[in-house]
Amino acid sequence: MKNVYFDIKTNIENLQNIFKNTNDKDEKLKNFNENASKVFQKLELESLKELESLKNNEEWENFTIAFYGETNAGKSTLIEGLRIFFKEESKKNQQKQFKQLYSTYQEKYKDYDHIIKQYDTEISNIQKALRNFENKLISLKECNIFFKIFNFLTGNKKFKKISGCFQKSQDELNDIELKKKNYISEKQDILNKIYSLQDGAIIGDGRSDFTQKTEFYNFKYGNQSFVLLDVPGIEGSEKKVIQQISNATQKAHAIFYVKKDCNPPQKGEEGKEGTIEKIQKQLDSQTEVYTIFNKPINNPRALKDELINANEKESLKILNEKMKTILGKHYMGHKTVSAQIAFYSLSQALIPETNFYKNQQKFLEIFKEEELLNKSDFKQLGKFISGELIENSRTKIIKSNYNKALKVIEKLKKAIKTTIDEHINPRIKEIREHQKETYYNLDYSAKKFVSNLENLAHKEIDQFKYNSREKMYAHIEKNIKNKEFQEIFKDELEQEIEKLSKKIEEQFKQNEEQFCKDIQKDIKQFEDRIKNSLENLKCISINNGFNLDIDIDSGINKIGLFASIGGLGLLAMTNFWNFAGWTILGLGIISGLIGIAKSIRKFFSSEYKKSEQRKIVNNNLNQICEEITEDMKNQLENGKEIIFENIENIKVDLNAPIDNYEHMKEQLKKADKNLEHIFNHIKKGVCNE
Repeated sequence: MKNVYFDIKTNIENLQNIFKNTNDKDEKLKNFNENASKVFQKLELESLKELESLKNNEEWENFTIAFYGETNAGKSTLIEGLRIFFKEESKKNQQKQFKQLYSTYQEKYKDYDHIIKQYDTEISNIQKALRNFENKLISLKECNIFFKIFNFLTGNKKFKKISGCFQKSQDELNDIELKKKNYISEKQDILNKIYSLQDGAIIGDGRSDFTQKTEFYNFKYGNQSFVLLDVPGIEGSEKKVIQQISNATQKAHAIFYVKKDCNPPQKGEEGKEGTIEKIQKQLDSQTEVYTIFNKPINNPRALKDELINANEKESLKILNEKMKTILGKHYMGHKTVSAQIAFYSLSQALIPETNFYKNQQKFLEIFKEEELLNKSDFKQLGKFISGELIENSRTKIIKSNYNKALKVIEKLKKAIKTTIDEHINPRIKEIREHQKETYYNLDYSAKKFVSNLENLAHKEIDQFKYNSREKMYAHIEKNIKNKEFQEIFKDELEQEIEKLSKKIEEQFKQNEEQFCKDIQKDIKQFEDRIKNSLENLKCISINNGFNLDIDIDSGINKIGLFASIGGLGLLAMTNFWNFAGWTILGLGIISGLIGIAKSIRKFFSSEYKKSEQRKIVNNNLNQICEEITEDMKNQLENGKEIIFENIENIKVDLNAPIDNYEHMKEQLKKADKNLEHIFNHIKKGVCNE
C-alpha cells in the first residue's frame, strides 16, 4: 500500500518497453520507434517527477490538514486559535514558558528605569570628572616658560598624576557604559524570547510572504492524531514559496482554502495565472477541499448582528458553485469563522504593550471570552475538525494518497490523448493535404516530361527527314550515277542519323535534368512543409504543464529518395536509349537500294533518273523515319514504366512522415491502454481498503 507511488513510477518506466525495436534490421521501424519513444519520454517525465515528489512528501500515519489560500487571509490566525482551542502540546508549553519568563522578566526588570537612571548618573559624573581632568592637562601644557622648566626639573609629577586620574576615569566610564549596554541587551533578549512565546507569534504582520516556510503543528484529540499545516500564501512571490506550497498540498489529506472575503476566485489576466488556475493546478488531486470564509472584524460593534449577513450568504453560494466547477466532487462546501475574534477570546499569553493585547481588551470590555468565542463561530469549526473531518481518518489517508497517484496517471493519459487529438491527428491531416498536392505535382511533372520527350523526338525526326532529303536532292541535281548515288545516300544517312541520335540524346538529357529539378523542387517543398509541421509538434505545450520540446525525425528515407530520383537519371545516363541502333536500322533499309538502283536503265533520260532517285530517297526516308519513330515510341513506352515506377517509389518514401505519425499514435495508444490497466488496478485496490 505505502509503495503505491514507487509501484506506479516503475510501471510507467516499464512502458518504455513498448517502444523498443523488435526488428533491429528494419531501420525505418527503428526510427519510428525512436520518435514515438521521444514523445512518450517527454510526456512521462513530468509524471515521474510528480511521483518522486509525492513519494518524498507522502504521509500515511497522521491525517494532515493544510491551510491554503491567499496572502493575509488569516491562515496563521486560524491555526493559532486552533492550537489554543485544542490545547496543542507545543502551544501549552509555550504558554507555560511565557508565563514563567514574563513573571521573571517583570520581577527582574521592575526597577529597570531606576537602574538605567543610576547608570546614566554615574556616566554623567564620570564624564564631568573627565572634562575637569582634561582642562587641567590643557592648562599645564599652556603654562609659561618658568613653570615648564620647573615641571621638567621635578620630573613632571603633576602632569603624570592628572593623566593617570584621567585614564582611570575613562576606564570606569567604559566599564559603566558596557554594563548599561549589556543590561539593556539582556532585557531585550528576554523580551524577544517572550514575544516569540506569546500567543499570536506565528501571525503575520501584514507583510506579503510573512510565512515563507510551511509550519507543522501536531494535534491529539481523544484517540485521534492529526497535523495542521500553515502554508505560505498563494498570492505572494511564487518563486519563493511555490515548492513549499506544492510539498504541503502533496502531503495533505484535506485542504482548507482560506479567504478573507466571500467572492469567488478569479481567472488571471492574459499571460498571468489567476487564483482559479492556481487552485486547478495545486488542488486538483485532493479528495477533500473546503473553503473557509475568515471574516475580518476590527470593531466590537460589528458583532451585534449575525457574523455572516444575507449578502455574504448569497456570495458564498456563488463561491461554492464556482469551486464545485473547478474541483468537482472533491469540493465539500464552505465554513465561516472570524479567527481574529476567536483568537482574542482564547489568548492567555499576551504582552500588555502589544496591539494583540490592546485589541483583545477592546473586545473584552464589551463581551466575555465565552460570548466572544461563540460569536466567532470558532467552536463549530473546531467541532467539525475534531469530529466529521478526522473521522475514519485511516480510510481517508489511504483514499487521499491513492487519489493523488491516480491523478498522475490521469494527467499522463490526458497528455497522451491531447497529443494525439490536438497535435498528431491534425499533423497527419495536414501532411495528407500537402502529400496530395505533391503527388499531383509529381505525376504532372512525369507526364510533362514524357510528353516533352515525345514532341521532341517527333520534331527531331522530322528535321532529320528534311535535312536528309535536302542534302540528297542537292546531290541528285548534280546528275550522279546510281552507284555514286547509293554510296552518297549511305554516307549521308549515317551522318544524319548520328546527328539525330546526338541531338535527341542531348535534348533528352536537358529535359531529364529539368525533370529531376522539378521533382526535387516538389519534394523540397513537401519536406519544408513537413519540417514546419515537425517544428509545430516540437513546440507542443499541453495545458497540464507538459511541454514537448523534442527533436523528431521526419521519417523520410533520404537515401531511398535520392536513389529514386537518381533512377530517373538512368534514362539519359545509360544505354537505355538505343540511338546507335538507328544507324544499323537505316543502313539495313537502304541496302535494298542496290537492286533498285540497278533497275534504272541507262538509256532513260537523266531527268527520269533524277526523278527515280528522288523517289528512292523519299521512300527510304519515309520507311527509315517510320522505323525510327516506332523504335522511339517503344523506347518511350519502356522509359515511361521506369519513370512512373520511380515516381511511385518517391511517393512511398514521401509517405514516411504519415507512417511515422501513425506508428507514433499506435504506440502512444498502447501506452495509454497499459496506463488504463494500471489505473483500474489501483482503483480496485482503493475500493478494497
